[in-house]
Amino acid sequence: MKQADRSAHATPINLERLDELLRGLSIEEKAGLTAGIDAWHACGATSVGLEPMLTLDGPNGIRGVTFPVGSSATCTPCGTALGATWDTDLVHEVAARIGFEAKRAGVHYMLGPVLNLVRSPLGGRDFESFAEDPVLAAVLGAAYVEGMQSEGVAATPKHYVANDSETHRTSVDCRVDERTLREVYLVPFEAAANVGAWSIMAAYNRVNGIHCADHDHLVGEILKREWAWDGVLMSDWHGADETVAGAVAGLDLEMPGPPHVYGPHLAAAVRRGEVSEAVLDDKARRVLLLAARVGALTQEGTRVGRPAVGRPAVGPRLDPAKPWHLSDAEASALVRRVAAESFVLLTNDGTLPLAPAAIRKVAVIGPNSARPCSQGGGAAHIAAPPAVTPLDGLRAALPGVEIVHEPACQIGLFLPPLTAADVRDLDGRPGLTVQFFRGQETAGEPHAAWHIDSSEMHFFGDLPKGLAQDDFSVRLSGWLTPSVSGSYELAIRGAGARRLRVDGTVAANLWDAPPGDNIPTALFESRQDGAKFDLQAGKRVLIEAELHSAAYAPHLLAIGCRSPESNDQLERAVEAARAADVAIVVVGTDESWDTEGRDRKTVTLPGRQDELVERVAAVNPRTIVVVNAGCPMDLPWADRVAAVLYAWLPGQEFGNALADVLLGKSEPGGRLPVTIAARESDYPALSTTPDEQGQLVYVEGINLGYRHFDAAGIEPRFCFGHGLGYTRIEFESLEVSADGLASGDSAQLKVRLRNTGTRAGKEVVQVYVADLESSVARPPRELKGFAAVHLAPGESTEVFLTLEDRDLAYWDDAAGGWRIEPGRFEILVGASSRDIRLRASLELE
Repeated sequence: MKQADRSAHATPINLERLDELLRGLSIEEKAGLTAGIDAWHACGATSVGLEPMLTLDGPNGIRGVTFPVGSSATCTPCGTALGATWDTDLVHEVAARIGFEAKRAGVHYMLGPVLNLVRSPLGGRDFESFAEDPVLAAVLGAAYVEGMQSEGVAATPKHYVANDSETHRTSVDCRVDERTLREVYLVPFEAAANVGAWSIMAAYNRVNGIHCADHDHLVGEILKREWAWDGVLMSDWHGADETVAGAVAGLDLEMPGPPHVYGPHLAAAVRRGEVSEAVLDDKARRVLLLAARVGALTQEGTRVGRPAVGRPAVGPRLDPAKPWHLSDAEASALVRRVAAESFVLLTNDGTLPLAPAAIRKVAVIGPNSARPCSQGGGAAHIAAPPAVTPLDGLRAALPGVEIVHEPACQIGLFLPPLTAADVRDLDGRPGLTVQFFRGQETAGEPHAAWHIDSSEMHFFGDLPKGLAQDDFSVRLSGWLTPSVSGSYELAIRGAGARRLRVDGTVAANLWDAPPGDNIPTALFESRQDGAKFDLQAGKRVLIEAELHSAAYAPHLLAIGCRSPESNDQLERAVEAARAADVAIVVVGTDESWDTEGRDRKTVTLPGRQDELVERVAAVNPRTIVVVNAGCPMDLPWADRVAAVLYAWLPGQEFGNALADVLLGKSEPGGRLPVTIAARESDYPALSTTPDEQGQLVYVEGINLGYRHFDAAGIEPRFCFGHGLGYTRIEFESLEVSADGLASGDSAQLKVRLRNTGTRAGKEVVQVYVADLESSVARPPRELKGFAAVHLAPGESTEVFLTLEDRDLAYWDDAAGGWRIEPGRFEILVGASSRDIRLRASLELE
């Protein structure tokens, strides 16, 4: 893995001038720079021309919680989808687009990308990560950082480090040996630091007994001194633990505000002599440097900062009084192209691509066919344009074909939220009304009112002006007109005091409930309370949910509704498939399963989806299964259907991209960034639950993912790097620049490919290395390089890759450094970790 040249990241401000500004600040002013002032702004300093800097979530788009109500931003494919492209240029382009929209909206730094690894298939935030492999995650993560920062917006890789699951994430003690940290979990962050990430976020969890924000070995020794990184290390939200320990270790910025650990608390610690002023100066200097890099620092009225190199201008100034719609046709085309490049064709008996001329009737069935999961839940969830569903995409692409649709089954962990399609607000418009009140009771005239499209709302720093986060109440209302008579289940979900009424009847009353004591997980509360009501078709009822704040904390308010289920729902889907020329079954998860805040309990698809696939395949041999999930799921029926396409969480253009791939307009360009096991017990790390001591031991060590399957001789259902295309690309030859390699040198690889098929196609050249004479246990093979290649029919090309001496090294705990042993190494080049096409050897002298 070739390291980037850090000289490309020169400071946009003279360092002497930076020190001059620093000398003009008091201890209190410098300490103020180390803390947030509210939920989303870091503190400014008017004396040096520093405006408060705005930060927002969003590895897959901008989570515009501070934007005008009704705003939206482009929703790109999730992390595992980007990982499945194996394409650095594409990831760079996606990040640059997000950066461009962030810049238009006045955002200074974005919280992403996620550089944690897919350690367990049960990890709730797996969908935000790029891969199970450190090198794939590192290279793509570095490309994301450079793409984002090319627009003058800081990237914030997160969560440093070993924050690979959600169960007890704020308190879990991840026990990871030093070699595993160095060879696996630190690799992506080292790459991000090496390309000059302007900011990094510390994780909530402990590593080997110490909170990450207070970890001098990980932060002070490795990140700041060994890697010589000059950016700002910020806490995760409410993740700063101790003033002195954090300051000495190297945490630079506590978020959000008002501060509990830094700010005046840090100034007091400096005054008492518990923290040196030199330590405080280093933090303030880093914040000022970040401000200069993102253009938030001014000198004598002139803005200082690196101009974006992506686009020359950000477009017209956005009106703060009107909703912002940052996405456009260019963004939609990009998302559509990236989604197709991420779809992994796992199996295909020749049914794909479909020939429209030969199709008269298509059954589009499954729970995700008309209600897809285009993005995950939690901090990654954004307000986006309506996603194109698989059903809509196929209808648009097949105008002359009869398309029948059946959802077949339900999959949600919670009751489905009410949407604009289900309810009308108090003014009769599709959607719901939100009314805000001052104080703890929803009484009197509302202070403000919003119109929204969904019955799930988060409140954290995004309240109407004039309301305090710790002293407001809110009412969410909508008229529901049932389409059929029967028993309806209605429930409220939230954090803190709340209640639900249906036509004046109390369905749930938790008005005296205390606020959640675990602030970082309060937004992802899993409890729901409600009742069942017998409703009549055509007779509307008023649904009202209320909440009041009792503390300065995040709040969640959500209404769920489940209509009467038809007993023959699955039967109708099977009959629709029986009568169709082709059955397209879209299965998967939703935002209650792929989400921040909780891990899954199993890799089995929720609900009766496995049964659905089995029964449809039994009546229609041309059954195509599309898996809409951001994580590895069990696919027990994969060898009994015509084709399986893994679609991840593909963003707002899901349906259009799916139609492009199924009909052959686009190549299924993805390759698995994870291993899909044949049995749940085959995964090297499955449980995400800490033991009685609060420890989660990384017992698999360096053998994460495919390395474990190789070392243990276990055959996966689908191996890491696997993916099929619609053409044939041959690996013709491999040349290595030299048979011998001295320490400090690099080896050049030349791989020749040829498209021998009749269609244009894509191949991902994957380079693995095996140490044949190691004195310590090493994985049978390790990914060390890759390249995505597109070839026209009959076209050939040569792909050049470089192996550095570090690619042959292992971490020597005894010596405390990287060790490169002389001996023989095998170089394996292929189309996946198990499909090796070419081999060569290399002698390290």
